[in-house]
Amino acid sequence: MTIADVVRGTQGALLGRGLDGTVTGFSIDSRTCVSGDAFFAIRGVRQDGHAFIGNARARGASTAVVTHLPPDLVLPADFPVVLVDDTTHALQRLAAFHRRRHTLPVVGITGSNGKTTTKELTAAVLSARVRVLKAVGSLNNQWGVPLTLLGLEPEHEAAVLEFGMNAVGEIAALAQIAQPTVGVITAIAAAHLEGVGSLEGVQKAKGELVEAISPDGLVVLNADDPLVTALASRARGRVVTFGLAEAADVRLRDVRVTEDGLAFTLEAWGTSAPVRLPLTGRHNAWNAAAAVAVGVAVGVPIMDAATALGHAVPVKGRLLWREAAGVRILDDTYNANPASLRAALDALRDSGGVAPRGAAGRAWVILGDMLELGTHAASAHHEAGAWVAALHVAGLATAGVGMRAAAAAARSAGCPDVAAYDTPEEAAAHVAERVASGDRVLVKGSRGMRMERAVETLLARLGGSGPTRGVQC
Repeated sequence: MTIADVVRGTQGALLGRGLDGTVTGFSIDSRTCVSGDAFFAIRGVRQDGHAFIGNARARGASTAVVTHLPPDLVLPADFPVVLVDDTTHALQRLAAFHRRRHTLPVVGITGSNGKTTTKELTAAVLSARVRVLKAVGSLNNQWGVPLTLLGLEPEHEAAVLEFGMNAVGEIAALAQIAQPTVGVITAIAAAHLEGVGSLEGVQKAKGELVEAISPDGLVVLNADDPLVTALASRARGRVVTFGLAEAADVRLRDVRVTEDGLAFTLEAWGTSAPVRLPLTGRHNAWNAAAAVAVGVAVGVPIMDAATALGHAVPVKGRLLWREAAGVRILDDTYNANPASLRAALDALRDSGGVAPRGAAGRAWVILGDMLELGTHAASAHHEAGAWVAALHVAGLATAGVGMRAAAAAARSAGCPDVAAYDTPEEAAAHVAERVASGDRVLVKGSRGMRMERAVETLLARLGGSGPTRGVQC
């Protein structure tokens, strides 16, 4: 777009010359800014982007969107600057402006668990027929969603976005920017309780996406989650459901864990297709069913959708198997809440029954704190320890203050080797000294705990390799 488009879309004012200049990308981080980018100087919790305008310019930024110019900053006279009231709001206004230029299906996906994987699977299914823009990684917040939308090009025929939230009102705000035509709710569970207070608060916040879908749009709901299905009453558009429930529009049958991932059958509107999904964890069958519900509803034949699912690629940090000296490490370090932890423990348990050559070895668990649970934190961590002990694992090592309650609960329940540490590295070192070839290790914790450092420590101490595949061992 032109600099004039940026000024118009942000509702800003141009300082200097260059309205006819062009912008070929958008950045909020001067370190990743490239030639042609419009650099938005975002004021964050730890850093103020206004201190890095010069860096962005040196990297080739074609303009900067700012609330002010630092007094010691010297810019070339021909470098256009767009002055706005708030750079985050300006980024969002520009994204909404750009979105309105495109007439295409926009899929918005939210839920307490499974958002990113469902986004990836939905994009894969839709790509069987159309050219798709999808959010990179987990760009699902007040900056990530606008940046994704600003990547819309004339050749795109659909977009798949992910909507996250920490408080009531945030999804509604994202939906106002993105104007989704399809809304998907994967699950409602105990997550972000610190911000919304209760499961009912989570339901209310996630329901904002349902309410944002227009009467001619589509709402896709998990038929096996009562809190999700209850949102059907808030939908103005057509509702399609997925799951094991007999009444589900896209029905799962015969979900089995295999050595290569998952196998199941999907039935939708009188047709069926076998699916081989190369992802770990039974819950991913539901994420795949949601993706197929979107695909079939917008014209992708179910057999084409099933074929696309067979080529799915696991997402970094989400139940991705890695290997070190014969030890399999199940890296689920991206984030954690009680429901996703239970799903990861189930995946660890299931992996023992499908190990190649029957050599499953022992199972170990490394857990970091589950954050943002508010007053529910103590009970949730205690319950986590009981879950681990019930699996009869070889041992548990924890990182963080909250998980000390899990360690105590596991020890009380008879877990044989339990240790609590302050850091992921210490917890990983404890397990690294004890594992042997053929063993399996689950590593999981909330994003803020940086549990990927536990995986890195294990790989370093054991002499590990990169990812194997996102499949069962």
